[in-house]
Amino acid sequence: MSCHSRSSIRFLLATLALGAACTDASLYGKNYTPNQPNRISFEGDLCTDDPAAIAFPQKILVVMDGTGDMVAGDLLGHRIDALRSFLGRHSGLNQSVSLLLMGAQARTLFPGFSSDPVQIESALEAMAASAGQAQRNYLDNLRVLSTIIEDDLLASDPGTRSRTRYLVLFVAAGPPAPAMPIPWCISQNLTPGSDDCQKAFAASFCSNVTPKPADRDCERWLYRNAVEDLRSYVRDNGGQGLVFHTFNLGTDQGAQDILGDMATAGLGEEVKQTPATLDFLAIDVDQPGSRLVLRDIVVMNGNALLRGPAPVADSDGDGLTDEEEARLGTDPLNPDTDGDGVGDGIEYRLATPGSGFDPLVPGTFEACAKITEPTADHDLDGLNDCEEALLRTDPYLADSDRDGIPDLVEVRLGSDPLVDDRLIDSDQDGIPNGEEVKQGLDPWTDDSSRDLEYGYQYRTTDPVATQRLEATPTDPFPGVHIVSCKLGVSTVWALRLSGETPPRLAWAENETTLPAGAEDDPTASVALTSPGELTLNTPEGGQLVVTVDPSLLPPPGSSSTDIRVLLRTTLRTCFHMDVRNITLVETGEMPTGRPGRGWNTLLFYLGEVPLDSPNGNTIYKAMTAPVRFVAPDSKTPNVPFIHVTDDDLMLLAPQ
Repeated sequence: MSCHSRSSIRFLLATLALGAACTDASLYGKNYTPNQPNRISFEGDLCTDDPAAIAFPQKILVVMDGTGDMVAGDLLGHRIDALRSFLGRHSGLNQSVSLLLMGAQARTLFPGFSSDPVQIESALEAMAASAGQAQRNYLDNLRVLSTIIEDDLLASDPGTRSRTRYLVLFVAAGPPAPAMPIPWCISQNLTPGSDDCQKAFAASFCSNVTPKPADRDCERWLYRNAVEDLRSYVRDNGGQGLVFHTFNLGTDQGAQDILGDMATAGLGEEVKQTPATLDFLAIDVDQPGSRLVLRDIVVMNGNALLRGPAPVADSDGDGLTDEEEARLGTDPLNPDTDGDGVGDGIEYRLATPGSGFDPLVPGTFEACAKITEPTADHDLDGLNDCEEALLRTDPYLADSDRDGIPDLVEVRLGSDPLVDDRLIDSDQDGIPNGEEVKQGLDPWTDDSSRDLEYGYQYRTTDPVATQRLEATPTDPFPGVHIVSCKLGVSTVWALRLSGETPPRLAWAENETTLPAGAEDDPTASVALTSPGELTLNTPEGGQLVVTVDPSLLPPPGSSSTDIRVLLRTTLRTCFHMDVRNITLVETGEMPTGRPGRGWNTLLFYLGEVPLDSPNGNTIYKAMTAPVRFVAPDSKTPNVPFIHVTDDDLMLLAPQ
C-alpha cells in the first residue's frame, strides 16, 4: 500500500520523464497498437485523490457546551486541554479554526476563522473562565455557525472555495434547553409539553415534510434539516464539502436522538463520552465526507490545430496556426507578438472594429488596469490573469463554466469557456462541441468526415473504490517524501529533521513530541547524506519508507523541525485509462524552447469531483509531455504510448 505525493506546482513547467526503457511489449500486451511515427497515445492505471491526503484548506468550527452541566462535570478543565491538544495537532498553513461557546446564545470568541495561535489561545482561556450557563441553545449555535461558514465560503475566491473543506465539532452535555417548541408554544398561548403544543408546533414547522415525522419528532427533523441545508449550501456554492460530527457528553435519550440525527445528516459520527473524558481524537476528523470520483479526462496537443483536411502546426501554441500567423503578420514562434501580455490568439479572438485588440499593436486594456500582477496565472491553467479578465473567465478556476473542460482547452480550440456548451453543435456536423474539443477537432467546422481519422479516442475501464493505508502529509519536509507505510500500534508518528551537517531524520511511533536529543540516537535516526530510499522501522512494528533528495533539504544551520504524520485508510476511485490517436505535427524551432524543430507539448488533465457533487467545481491534476516529430518518420521518444502514473500528475491549486 502506497503513500502518494500530491504536490501543487506550476504544471506547465513540469514534464514527464520519457525514457527509452518503454517498449511496445511492456506498454500494450494484448492491446497492442502499432507505433506510428506521427501518432502517440496515453495509458495508465490512475486513482482520484483523497481530500485529506493533499493540501486542501480545512476549516474547523468547534461548538463547545458552556452550560453548568458541562462545567460541573469537568471541574479540572479537561475539555480545554483536549481542545488545545486537538487544535495543536491540526495547525498549519492549511488549517484554521472558529470557536463558539454554547449557552442561551452562541458566543463567538473571535470573528470568522483564525490560524493565529495567540488569538486561539486567548479564546481557549476565555472559554475556560466562562461560568456555566443555564440554557443550551442548539438552534442559535446552528444559526451562528452556519453564518460563519456561509460568509467565509462567499468571501474566498472560487478556486480556493472548491478545495475548502469545513469540519464542525458540536459538543453538548445534554439536550436543547429549552426544547425548541417551548418558547414557541408560550408565544402561542399553548401549554409547553402538551399534546396541543406539540401538534401545533408540528403543523407550523413540519406539515410539508415527506415522510411527515410524528408530532414529537418534528424538533429532531428541524435540527437534522438545518445540518442538511448547510451541507447543501456548501456544495451548491462551490465548497469541497462539509462534515458534521457531534459529541454527546450526557445521558439524555432526547439529546442522543438529536445529536445522532445531526451527525448522520452531516456525514459524520456521534461520539458518546463524558465532560471529563472528552477526546476529539476518537474520530478520524481527516476523513472526507465524500470521496472524489473521476469527472473526465481531457487531452490536448498544444501545438496542433485541425484546419482543412488534417491537423497543422501551431508552433508557439497561441491558438493560431503558423499559416494563419503568416497571413496576419504575427510571429509564429512568439505567442505574444506585440509583447502586451495578451496572446496573439486571444487578441485575434476578441478583435472587432474599435475594440483595441490587435496582435500587432501593443494594447492597454482597461479590464486589466487594476490587476496587481496581470501576467500571473493564479489558477495555473495556462491563461494569465489579464487574459482571463478579458475573456471574463475566472482567474481562480481552471474550468470557469464547470463543464469538465479546462478554460485553456476551450479558448484554444474555439468553444465557449463561459457556457456549458458540451451538448451544443455549433457547426451542425452531428458531433457536440464538448466531444469535438475533447477529440482535438474544430467545433466550428464540419469535420464529421475526419473524426475517425484524427479524433482522440478515450477509454476508461474497471473503476473501483479502493482502500489503502496512506500517510498524511506525504512530504513532511522539503526533500523527504513518504512512499509507503505499515501500521504498528499507533496511527500517529513523530518526525524530526535536524539542521546539523549532515541533517538527521529522527522518528518515533507515538503521539508525543520526540524528546530532546532523539536525533542523536542511532537506533531511531539516520543521517541524510545521499539520495535514495530509506526504511524507518519502529520497535512496535510500524514502518515508513521514504525517499530523500539532499538537494532539496533545508540548508545547514536551519533549526530542527518537528512534524506529526498520520497513518490512515483512504478511499479512492481507481481505474485504467487510455487516450489514443493523438496526432503529432512538425513545428518550428522556438527561440527559447527545446533545441530543434518538431516539439509538441501534450497536455493531460484528470478532473475529479466529490461523489455527492458531480456538477460542482472540477479539481484538476495535470501533466505536460514533450514529444518530438520530424517528418516523415522521426519520433522522440519512439514509443506508441506514454505511460501515466499518479505521481506524474500535479495538482492545479490556486496560488
